Amino acid sequence: MAASEALRSGQLTQLTGGFVRDFEVAFGQWHGAGDCVATSSGTTAIHVALGALGVGPGDEVIVPAHTFIASATPVLHQGATPVFADVDEKTFCISAESVAERLTERTKAIVAVHLNGHPADMDALLEIARARGVAVVEDAAQAHGALYKGRKVGTIGVAGCFSFWEDKIITTGGEGGAVISDDEALVERMRRLRHHGEGPVEGVQAGGRPTERAYHHLELGYNFRMTSMQAATGLVQFRRLEEYLEARRRNAAYLSERLGKLGPIDPPFVADYAVHSAYKYICRLRSDAGIDISRFVAAVAAEGLPISRRYPTPLPQQPVFRDAGFAGAPCPVAERLAGELFTLLVHPTVQTADLDDYVTAIGKVLKALA
Repeated sequence: MAASEALRSGQLTQLTGGFVRDFEVAFGQWHGAGDCVATSSGTTAIHVALGALGVGPGDEVIVPAHTFIASATPVLHQGATPVFADVDEKTFCISAESVAERLTERTKAIVAVHLNGHPADMDALLEIARARGVAVVEDAAQAHGALYKGRKVGTIGVAGCFSFWEDKIITTGGEGGAVISDDEALVERMRRLRHHGEGPVEGVQAGGRPTERAYHHLELGYNFRMTSMQAATGLVQFRRLEEYLEARRRNAAYLSERLGKLGPIDPPFVADYAVHSAYKYICRLRSDAGIDISRFVAAVAAEGLPISRRYPTPLPQQPVFRDAGFAGAPCPVAERLAGELFTLLVHPTVQTADLDDYVTAIGKVLKALA
């Protein structure tokens, strides 16, 4: 219905309609952020944030070795150098200690990924960054609604980037993203960069629609805009965000209580400072089980249950980085996790019976492969 309304309006873009601005206002206000800049994806959200910060050739950006590739590829698109830091043993988020070891005079930014819905240790990262004048960009693509010491993730660094891809906690109809920030100058530049570097329009009508475009392009930009249909869908999804988070957390707690009793399986860890958003339920098959992770995942899948490995190739080993000479220093924790982690589903449509099936199947497989 919402997308149909946008279509029927004939105002399909942020340049002609008010849906995108409505979504930006709602999402930004919920976070208590200064403003929100909607984009076409979570990847372009990170890209436009780094671009607005002036990241470019000669700069280095520190990113975790264990994450989705989109946390790092925008660095390459800006002509900068990705420097891979190791991750924490328990949270799987970027390690502040490893970041400190990799800082150089060329470091321009740190991408702090709140992986799987668990917040990174922001205080430790910010302490390191502030001492060197380095920007911290939060990649909250997997962590809508997660809390770090009571604060919503995305509101702690200079900018917080979100994804609304089809399986995220909320979606804008398959693709979509946003950046929130309290820095007015940064927000202004991000708005410009997402729309071909074009300067502001001359006047705005009620509802956020421009009255006249200047067609005056101040710098090289991109087409990273969100459509009206995406924004309309996102507004409907956004109204259910709290409901979705409650269901995910409930399912995760139920599963953790039962899987924790199955010997070599470690359910997701949650640090004292964190409230997890439970985007992905990531377990560790401990090495003392003596079971190959590929065999284990295949055996559980054979029981008819959705399961997959979690990031089996660390980013420094991905050809796009490795073959270009960006492998960098070893990241032993990320390398070890690649052979230990697997993903189960806890999204809102998962029922208690489905979770019980997971426990039964995993127990059966562990016994068979032991």
